[in-house]
Amino acid sequence: MSATRRIGIASLINELLFGGDEHRLLSFSKTIDANRFDHRVVCVKRANLDFDSRNGTMRQHYLDAGIRLDDLGEGYPNQHSSRAMVPVNRSVMLARSVARFCRYIRENQIDVIDAHLGSGSLIGAIAGGLMKVPVAITTYQVEQWKPLWLWQRVHPVVLRAARAVITDSTACAQAVASFMEQPLARVTVIPNGIETPVSGRSREEMRKLLGLPDDPRVRIIGQIATLLPTKGQDVLLDAAKTVLEQERDVFFLLVGYPRDPAYAERLKEKALQLGIADRVRICGYPDGIGDVWKVIDIHTHPTALDSLPQAIMEGMSLGLPAVVTPTGGIPTMVENEETGLIVPVKDPAALAGALLRLLREPETAARLGHAAQERYRARYTTAIMTRALEDLFAGLAVTSGYGVKPAVEQSVK
Repeated sequence: MSATRRIGIASLINELLFGGDEHRLLSFSKTIDANRFDHRVVCVKRANLDFDSRNGTMRQHYLDAGIRLDDLGEGYPNQHSSRAMVPVNRSVMLARSVARFCRYIRENQIDVIDAHLGSGSLIGAIAGGLMKVPVAITTYQVEQWKPLWLWQRVHPVVLRAARAVITDSTACAQAVASFMEQPLARVTVIPNGIETPVSGRSREEMRKLLGLPDDPRVRIIGQIATLLPTKGQDVLLDAAKTVLEQERDVFFLLVGYPRDPAYAERLKEKALQLGIADRVRICGYPDGIGDVWKVIDIHTHPTALDSLPQAIMEGMSLGLPAVVTPTGGIPTMVENEETGLIVPVKDPAALAGALLRLLREPETAARLGHAAQERYRARYTTAIMTRALEDLFAGLAVTSGYGVKPAVEQSVK
């Protein structure tokens, strides 16, 4: 009698804040073939009610989906430390996290480490080297962290140590390969895949919950993204002033949690200074993102730094018309005048003009939304992404140096 041991995969990530990579990992975790893979998600940081409530967490979304969720038990040692102690705290935390993750790899027979961003990549690469377990690192840009002098020396080494570097667009792959000083072939491009967001709430209910006008004639222009300067929310507010001067039955909704609370306050202050605060809502939303999409009529994402934003895919899957910027791999998703409208980065006048056009040309908006939905179905479903990742991880598992090789028949007495 024989049996095949499933391939053990640990997806290591710093924490599960609301973000594109966290949504991508959630989609993958929900759809991976459980007959072939023993998959779990591991956070470096443990849950922290104060931090999570202020920054937003997706932990419950993972638990509700039945995904195994573990953590290495790290807290937030730098929040209350003096500047002199921060490097010491980080060094101690790194060493402790690596030791804990090595033990986790051994105890759970992990064959492949799926390391994500920042500290997840660093801890995963070190532990993988020590345990002789292949590492795949997922990144969406050439990340930077302080101190820069250390980052410039360490991060390329971390990426080169991985058996595979995964990103979601050719533009990002080229930037990462150049930074690594490695051939482009060392980077694997697997576009994001998502499920169409769903919601059990009505449009009227969500308008009330989000503090939006209840008049159905008022159209909602929305951006769903982490509140960061690079995401272009400040540019959107400048464009909103122009739009609202010309169209009365319009309201702007900016949904996302801030990485820096001061930036969220600056956005709200800017809306006040522009005289549009009564027609703009800036907020986070802790429940399913499908609830928020329920109220959006036109999507916009005027980002200055991105690879292949998941929010754009979600809008496409819902057939929404969109105005975006030609950043990273976005032009591979959104073709100007075919599946959306593209405007230059940091150009509020052009952004306002494109939004006004969609408001005034419903036929154009409908045509672009329909074409966007068709492109999503052809290229960006979860099934397409998950099968590609499964094939990659299965190939890496064959080279694993830990324990009994997976995916081979073992005798059972």
